[in-house]
Amino acid sequence: MEGIVAGFTVDFEVRDSELDGQGIVNNANYLHYYEHARHLYLRSRGIDFVGMHEAGLDAVVFRIEVDYTESLRSGDEFSVGVSVAREGSLRLVFAQEIVKRSNGHIASKARVVTAIVSGGRPVRPPAELLELLLG
Repeated sequence: MEGIVAGFTVDFEVRDSELDGQGIVNNANYLHYYEHARHLYLRSRGIDFVGMHEAGLDAVVFRIEVDYTESLRSGDEFSVGVSVAREGSLRLVFAQEIVKRSNGHIASKARVVTAIVSGGRPVRPPAELLELLLG
């Protein structure tokens, strides 16, 4: 594949319900693909998103930058790549790509900036969480 980000990948297929009037995937659905892949990545690293919340920690997205480069269409099979890095003391940044499996082309790239929040305020990610995410 042309440029799948290092780390974790998961495969999907476009469903007809995700198309807009032009017959291509509506841009908002890419955000769903990215979010689902991030959650699967967390699970693969032993991190329970709901369990974090119950422990008083929430992973909050506060910025997403998305570039759309090649449209996905009905039935397209694609992979979503996930990689994460620490940025400063409070931010975790997910680099993500959607790659069409038919031709290896990048359909979209995203930079998702997140923070860990406790009691409504950003906090430093706990060492145990960083070890699971980055270790």
